[in-house]
Amino acid sequence: MGFPRLQAREDVNTHVVTRVDPTVDRILINCRRDQQADFKSALDSTTADVEFVCDPVPDSGPAAGLRTALETVSEPVVAVVACDMPFLDSSFLDWLFEKMDGADGTVPYVDGTPQPTHAVFTTEPTRRAADDAVRTASGSLRDILDRLDLGEILESRVLEQTNKTTFVDINTPADLVAWTDTDSAPLRRMD
Repeated sequence: MGFPRLQAREDVNTHVVTRVDPTVDRILINCRRDQQADFKSALDSTTADVEFVCDPVPDSGPAAGLRTALETVSEPVVAVVACDMPFLDSSFLDWLFEKMDGADGTVPYVDGTPQPTHAVFTTEPTRRAADDAVRTASGSLRDILDRLDLGEILESRVLEQTNKTTFVDINTPADLVAWTDTDSAPLRRMD
């Protein structure tokens, strides 16, 4: 992306952490070592207990970041969310946990595309898939998905539980302005 996601605006980080906190037992943020102090400072306003997991090789891609985080996890199931998704729906994450039903993960589809950064995964198979994806493929999250037996949640079911705004990510300063530019913007309503 065009800028460090967590430095984009404190509101984005705070909203993501605040929204996911009631749903999970631990919050891990994967980042580069040189980002950790700024990220920690940006999250000081939250009451969530956040742990940082730094990439041993910076900027190795999302599969490497997920692999690094999963190496520290002992919980059998994890939620994976992007730090740039301020409209994250924690009740939808709860629903995804309920839909695991023996699969390696539960991944929603929106506009025909899997949403691996608003999904739930079984830790061990996902750890192995991430390791394999980093070693043998491009290191994308799609490479991880291709290696797992997933419960895929089609858009019609997704939209019965949440709305598409849940999946909006803020990748650039312009995205942030677009989502906060009016009095009715979702980010403003969350304050």
